[in-house]
This record gives sequence, structure tokens and C-alpha cells, in this order.
Amino acid sequence: MTIKNTILFLVCGFVSLGSFFGSALRAEPTESKEPCLPHSYQELVRCAVMQSAEIQLAEQQLKTASNLEGIARQGINPELDLESVRKSSDQSETTVSLLFDVRLGGKRDAALNEARAEIEKTKAQRDLNSSQTKLDLILKLYRLYHLKGEIKIEEESVSTFAKIVNQFQAKAALSPEQEVSLSIFRMAATDHQLSLTKLRNEEGKIIQEVISSTGLSTQIVQENLPSRRTLWPEISLDQQADSSPYVRFAQGDLMVAKSQREKANAEAWPDFKIGPAIKVQNDGGTTENFFGLSLSTPLPIFNLNASGRAYSGQKVVEAEMSLSLANRRIAATRAQLIKTYQGIVATLKSSLSAKVVAEKHEQIERLFFRGLVPSSIVIEAHRQLIDLEKNKNESERDAIEALGSVYIIDNQFSEVIL
Repeated sequence: MTIKNTILFLVCGFVSLGSFFGSALRAEPTESKEPCLPHSYQELVRCAVMQSAEIQLAEQQLKTASNLEGIARQGINPELDLESVRKSSDQSETTVSLLFDVRLGGKRDAALNEARAEIEKTKAQRDLNSSQTKLDLILKLYRLYHLKGEIKIEEESVSTFAKIVNQFQAKAALSPEQEVSLSIFRMAATDHQLSLTKLRNEEGKIIQEVISSTGLSTQIVQENLPSRRTLWPEISLDQQADSSPYVRFAQGDLMVAKSQREKANAEAWPDFKIGPAIKVQNDGGTTENFFGLSLSTPLPIFNLNASGRAYSGQKVVEAEMSLSLANRRIAATRAQLIKTYQGIVATLKSSLSAKVVAEKHEQIERLFFRGLVPSSIVIEAHRQLIDLEKNKNESERDAIEALGSVYIIDNQFSEVIL
């Protein structure tokens, strides 16, 4: 076999080997998921979380980031250098070298550490995004349940005022006081009708947000809403700070900064390229072959990456300060959330039940139709009823949000359904 054929064989061999390993790295097929049909609120939340576009995006981002370590492990392709000089018609000289890159200073380890740190950051971000999306979904489902009660109250108010207005209009003549009462009831009916329209629009908007995110039908969502919460769990005052996704993300930033400092220190060491070299000389039909070693490396004379090392060192200090700040903020936020949660729950437990409020309200209406209480009392009673319902509902959602936020901080929200 001639030297040229040997060179061609080696080049083809390396190309074929690269193609073989490249073909092994094929994308995994996407598994098809069967549609879920929930029959309870808990199943609805699990199904919605499984099909949430935001959570699927967070999982895909982690899947993408998991390739970073493989990228960092990749070797550098060898460099083929070919030079041919023809001196005359029967004189030529061909030089071929195959150079392999040798990395010094721990550059590969630094790249691996950086890739692993980025993966840990992405895991923390995935946990945070998934938990926050789940909490937002739960709050929307509770809001839909609350809207059903508020809409019912407003419908009853509109119906009651319409009945009162009809009674006034059915009379042959009205006294001045009755004329004023009729005008007041008409305004009250219009006010409650506008509120009713606003509540229905809000309900439609939230339903659209839920079904666009999860792909579930309106009927499935409406049939599996939560109920009024009566049991509230106790929250532990102890916290495992290191498990918090907020802290883990800051720890990932610190790991990245340290790996980049390692990389900057490694850049002070020059890489070199080394490999076999072949020279073929042809002089008037006489061929001579020479075999040797080729070496190439930059000389670290003008640049030792001093500025890069100083910059990366300061980034480590900055990341350490951010981690310390994150720990303090999370501790303070958690304490405030627990205080908010405990205060709201205590108020909700001491408030009047819906049954008692409804009975009092019906009693006022009966007294009005008997002529024992003035119209202003009836209007104020309806206003107080809807205001109380809205405040209780808002307080319940605030308590759920505070409780869920504590679970997110503690990294315990993945298996919890509030």
C-alpha cells in the first residue's frame, strides 16, 4: 500500500468512526400520553398538572440541559494538516500530519463542573416553575368554585330586587316615599346586575385560561371543582433551607461561578497539539519517506489570562453574597407567610357559617315583605351578604396561597394538593 493510499485510508477511517458515534445519538421518541378523565378535585389537579403546557416546558428545559454534561465530555476532533509543494516536473514534496489536541490545566474538569452546575440550576428552576404553576392552577380552581357562590348570590339579589320593583309597579298609586324606594331598588337591581355580569366574565376568562393550559374540557373542570375548605394543616416552624428551590438555584449559581473560575485559571495553561507526521519526497522517480512527530503550542508570554481570573474570582464572591442573601430572604419570607396563614385561618374559623348568614338574610327579606323593616335595610343586607362572601373567599385563597408558598419554599409541594 502506498503512502497516499495509507493517508486516505486513515482519513476515511476517522470520518466513518465519527459518523458511527453520531448515529448512536438519536432523539428518543416522544411517548404518547393517554387522555385523563378526572372524577374528583384531586384527580383534576393531577390531570391538569400532568397536561400543563407550562410544566411540560419546564420538564423539556431540564431534558435539554441534561445534554450539557455530554457536550462537556466531548473530545476535540484531530486536525489533519496536508502540505504539498511541486518544485519542478519531477520534483515534489508532501507533508502530512495528524494532530491531537491535549488540554492542560484542568479545562475539561472545569467544563464538566460547569455543566453539572447548570443542570442543578435547571432542576431547581424546574421545581420552582412546576410548583408555582401548580399553585396558580389550584388558586384558579378555587376562584371558579368561589365564583359559583358569588354568582348565585348576585342572581338571587337581582331576582329579589326585580320582584320588589314589580310589586311597587303593580300598585295603582305610590306615595312619595314609595316612589323614592322604587327608584332606589331599581338602582340596586342595576348595580347587582352589573356585578353579576362582571363575575360571569371573570368566570369565563379563568375557565379559558385553565383549558388552554391543560387541554381539559370546560365540563370536566366545572364538574370537579374544590369545595369550601374546613380543615387547615399546621405548618412546621422548622425549615431545611438547602432543599428550597430558591436556595438551590443560588447554590447552582455559586457552583457555576466556581467552575468558571477554574476554567479561567486553566486558560493560563496553553494547550498543545501533537501527532504523527509523514513527509514524502519525490526526486526524479526516487521516493523517500520520512516519519516523525509534529508538535504545536502557543507560548504563554503576553497573556496569562490575569484579567479573566480576576473577573471570575469576583463573580464567585458575588455568587456567595447572593446565596447568603437568598437564605436570609427565604427565612424571612417563610416566617411572614406562616404568620399570614395562621392569622387568616384563625379569622375564618371564627367567622359566621354560610348557613347562619343565609338564615339571617332570609329573615330580613321576610320582615321587609311584611312591612316591618325599611328598604334601606334590605339593600344593605344584600350588599353585606355579597361583600362577606367575597371577603371570605379572598381570605381562603390568601390562606391557600400562603400555605402553598411555604410548601414550595420547603420543596414539599410536588405531592400536595390543597
